Amino acid sequence: MNLENTSFYNFIIVGAGPAGLTAGIVAARKGFSTIILEKGKIAGPKPRGEGMAHMPIVDKILGKDFLPSIGLKSNGGRVWHSPGDLKSSTTYRDYPHYFFEWRTFIDRFVGAANELKVPVLLNSEVIEPIERKNVTIGVKYRDKEGNVKEIYGNAILDCSGYEGVIGKKYGISYNEMNCPIIKCLISNANYDLEEHPDLEYFFIGNGDLDYSPNFPPSVAYFFPLDNKKAEVGLMLRMAQVPNMKTVKIPNENEIMKVWDSIKASYPSFSEFFKGANIDYEEPTQLPNVKMAEIFVPNPGVVLIGDSAGFVNPFGSSGLYFSMEMGNFWVNIISEKLKNTNNDIKYNEILWNTKNINEFNSKFENFEVFKQVQHMYNLIGAFEYKIFNRLRTAEKINRKWDYIKSLLKQA
Repeated sequence: MNLENTSFYNFIIVGAGPAGLTAGIVAARKGFSTIILEKGKIAGPKPRGEGMAHMPIVDKILGKDFLPSIGLKSNGGRVWHSPGDLKSSTTYRDYPHYFFEWRTFIDRFVGAANELKVPVLLNSEVIEPIERKNVTIGVKYRDKEGNVKEIYGNAILDCSGYEGVIGKKYGISYNEMNCPIIKCLISNANYDLEEHPDLEYFFIGNGDLDYSPNFPPSVAYFFPLDNKKAEVGLMLRMAQVPNMKTVKIPNENEIMKVWDSIKASYPSFSEFFKGANIDYEEPTQLPNVKMAEIFVPNPGVVLIGDSAGFVNPFGSSGLYFSMEMGNFWVNIISEKLKNTNNDIKYNEILWNTKNINEFNSKFENFEVFKQVQHMYNLIGAFEYKIFNRLRTAEKINRKWDYIKSLLKQA
């Protein structure tokens, strides 16, 4: 394979969401050639509301205090509602948290990438990886005219989301990592911000819904946005389902029927919809059953963010973790490139076994990795106790004081 006179970049990034754009911005600031391929018409193409903590990585990538300038500040609370909203409990975080409009957030990433002259190719769908001697050295993609093109690089970062297009090619089992979720944006929502300033979660146990008794354990959620807007939705919690004989896994149509009933009648939660307009509603997936077992599924490729299941599995935003992961992997790969020759178009040294083992070891000792790993361990125990052992509304409500003690760790 002759790599001369071909398009070549040190970093090829698949997906222009927060993970991919963070990686591209960090690489460009370090002086490495970078390109981002996005299959959508715009970066971060799916509309949604969002919330995240104001952590240093956000200021580093987007500019000091950008997040507070666009966000609605929460007091860090999370309100947990028992089945039927018979009981509730509130826990608090000790760091500032903001809710904001997704498009404003993503546009700032794109602006930062543009300032660094990072190419962001829209309508460019990656089809498959390109290999040489078992190392991934590039990708094939279909451009906006439908032409199939090839591009080469020293590192391929798959930031394409919960069905990572490159990860799937290398056998990552996303069906074992993902949970169905419905995301919904509403305007003219029926809530008073002073009464509902926080994230709210409504537990729904298996067997709690008369109209769908075999429905998986689920959590309906709400968080406020500016101007009487809100994101609401339904997360199916699938981690315990393989061990639950009382659950029948629903298809997408069945999930939507249950969602329609929850919007119409579920205690307290349905109140948010009275007089509201539904601006966007879509069933999708969220990777919060478990992390990927490997982050370098083939030499030359790294899974980042949702593609790696690197999220907050309790259902809160994965933005912070995906940004930290993108930043971390670009930094450790950059150090190796800097110490070799970053102009080599096929860097055999970069992806040898020793370096891959070193990359993985450093990542597993990274404090943010330990934090995500700890959360997965916590939610595994949490969901086993609540959704498997207790399971029903009656038992969950009876043991609510015990559950409150578990929630303080969430």
